[in-house]
Amino acid sequence: MVIENWLGKKVGICQSKGGVYALQNPYDNFVRGDVNPWPPSEIVQKLYKSTHQNAFLNEELETLISTLSYYSDLQSIHSEDAITWSVFGTASYFPVVDRNEFVYDFLNLSGFNTNDVKHSEISLWRRLPHPETLVPGGPEIDFLIHTNDTIVLGEAKWMSPIGKRQGINKDRNQIQLRMDFLKKYGDKIYPDVNNFIVIELNTSKDLNETIETGNVSYSSISWEEVCQLTSHKYQKELQLYLSWKKLHSKNV
Repeated sequence: MVIENWLGKKVGICQSKGGVYALQNPYDNFVRGDVNPWPPSEIVQKLYKSTHQNAFLNEELETLISTLSYYSDLQSIHSEDAITWSVFGTASYFPVVDRNEFVYDFLNLSGFNTNDVKHSEISLWRRLPHPETLVPGGPEIDFLIHTNDTIVLGEAKWMSPIGKRQGINKDRNQIQLRMDFLKKYGDKIYPDVNNFIVIELNTSKDLNETIETGNVSYSSISWEEVCQLTSHKYQKELQLYLSWKKLHSKNV
């Protein structure tokens, strides 16, 4: 099956047994911007073989594996990693002034007034030491923002709830683990930082109320709000992309 993407380009697409759409070419699932060379290493590290291949009939699966020779979750319209890259991955490659402006606006959108952003870094899918054991391979941070006075640990979702039964005793959720890490070690690892923040992004607005605990804050905002920020160089395309993604996602 062929459909048009958010820019009117025809792309190959298949449907799972459960009605979820997946793209024949995983790179058709991203706002690319002017990032070059392509694909960047952040996306390549996510191009592992999916465990959900049995969700497709054989004929559909043959089409889906024709690009990589295997099926990757990045091909799914429901991929939260695809939209995370499209918004924050592209922004991480902005020139310094443009990146700082976007970060400043994003922090204010999230309800955290901050000083002018003079320095900023955006990174995707980094892992923290585990907050309970300090072993490597702890929580994966979907997007991490570091400025001269602020650290943001971002949790990106697409129509899915925050994961529960996390931690050694399975009594924490994803947000609590990230907040635990910042409460215990944030000011030790980042001595120059004053603002420690955990932000959840999802398809709905105001999923959770803003929480402050000690020197760590948490809030949730919607993808729609982020894609409206005019300081993002690809804001107009992101709005088209978001509408397209919602249109072809199941049960949005």
